This record gives sequence, C-alpha cells and structure tokens, in this order.
Amino acid sequence: MKRYLVIFYTVVILLLLAGRHAWQNCQWEWISSIAAFAVIIATLIEGWGILRAKPTEGGTITLSGQALASAQISILLLCVGILIAGFGDVLGKWAFGCAG
Repeated sequence: MKRYLVIFYTVVILLLLAGRHAWQNCQWEWISSIAAFAVIIATLIEGWGILRAKPTEGGTITLSGQALASAQISILLLCVGILIAGFGDVLGKWAFGCAG
C-alpha cells in the first residue's frame, strides 16, 4: 500500500507544481512534459518487479498475484498519462485560463 501512496503523491505534487507554473506563465505545455515524466516514474515504481522478472526455463513469464496487479496498474497509468500528456495543455487553457 505504501508504494501506491508514493506513486500517487509523486504524481500529484509534480502535476500541481507544473499546473501552478503553467497558470502563472500561460505555458500549459509544461503539463504535458511533467505528465510524461510522472508517468515514467509511476510506471517504473509500479512495474519494477516485472521489469526484473526472469523468464522460466520454457522462456515464458507467468504473471499472477501481485505481479499481475502491477502489470494492470502500469497499463492504466500509461493510458491516463498519455491522455494527460496529449491533452493537458488544451484542457488546462480551457479549464483554468491564465493568471495574467
């Protein structure tokens, strides 16, 4: 459970800092860049066990239990991150505008 909190807080803090900077300077492209960075960090933290997994003698990797849950969450993180990275600047300008 601690790993999920680390991932969540890391991503939220990075997005809040980027959002504040983007709003003050009207540079919403920062959201896209930071979202991509946050997705990489979250995916590496969540999928580290899978990345280090060694194939069995038959050359296959079997995912079950925690490894399967990590793979599923990693895929969801990638999908959400790609949406934020792709449309964060557009949605940020539309929803929040600029400070100046």
